[in-house]
Amino acid sequence: MITGRVNEHYEAVIPIVLPDIATRELHHLSAVIDTGLDHYLMLPRVAVQQLGLTIIGTKELVLGSGQPHEFDHCFAAILWDGEVKGIPVLVSETECLAGALLLAGSYLTAVMVPGGAVTITRLPSL
Repeated sequence: MITGRVNEHYEAVIPIVLPDIATRELHHLSAVIDTGLDHYLMLPRVAVQQLGLTIIGTKELVLGSGQPHEFDHCFAAILWDGEVKGIPVLVSETECLAGALLLAGSYLTAVMVPGGAVTITRLPSL
């Protein structure tokens, strides 16, 4: 289970742990859950640089405003619910977002008041 909190902007925030495969150091970030993001994870460029991740291309996404936008993308390892797995990552200038695909196969609850509990629980296998 992954736990977080609702912040003062009514955003559900969870901890993200990214292991640096080369140094075995763990990098701890906070990500806002964005179920409208049809991707796994969006990391700020500075975090991508600190992790030494390699940009492998660009991906075009349509933003909530309806406008297309190109994002650099790469791959990263994430420690997710006790398991390390490789996922695709979009690169932004400032945002750290956990997208819908990262949450796939999970049950998400959030008490939508500042300081409210956020929980992500893996669904049992069918």
